Amino acid sequence: MAKFYDNTGLFLVRALAFTTAINPAMTSDAMTPSNDDLLRFASSVYAQPGIQALCLRLQDEGNADVVMLLTCCWYGRCYGRLTDDQLTRAMAFSESWRAQLVAPLRQARRWLKPHPATAFAMKGADQEALRQRIKAIELDAEFVQLRTLAGVLVESSTAARPEHNTDPLVSIQSNLILYAQRAGMDVDEPESSALNEADLAALAQAALTQGPLT
Repeated sequence: MAKFYDNTGLFLVRALAFTTAINPAMTSDAMTPSNDDLLRFASSVYAQPGIQALCLRLQDEGNADVVMLLTCCWYGRCYGRLTDDQLTRAMAFSESWRAQLVAPLRQARRWLKPHPATAFAMKGADQEALRQRIKAIELDAEFVQLRTLAGVLVESSTAARPEHNTDPLVSIQSNLILYAQRAGMDVDEPESSALNEADLAALAQAALTQGPLT
């Protein structure tokens, strides 16, 4: 993910606009856990203080997929621990989607920022407008990724919520650690590229402070 908006409210507005653009007739009954709950949850968590910077550090220095980090939090909050098979299926889709679509868009966006248009006899306004459109498409691609992951992980909209004896905090942190290990990230190491105890606590806290998920 990128730092798309200084005003995180606009980030949430775009997420909502994306869901209604997919299906303008969508009602609260149609917005089941298998489609837009994850998108709204991820957008809200990402907008929490400090979470954007944390995620971008893990993305840029640890090669983490921010969408997968947020998905691990969502599943842990709503359903519990991911199985090895679920994570394998989710990562198989996400790694391909990220490599073939999201990463090239991000590379193009980042390449445009430090290269002044004047060096190419291009109007600066034209270059910036193009960069902004690429940013928007990159974000939309990640929104599609989130919607697809929800469908991969939850077989139906009536999937059971966590039992009363399930600790969402433990599930969230377990899912994050499992993902980090499978993604080749260091866990609980001093390096900035590692997913450390403070990161786990911050992500879990942001996930748990969200309102009821229906």
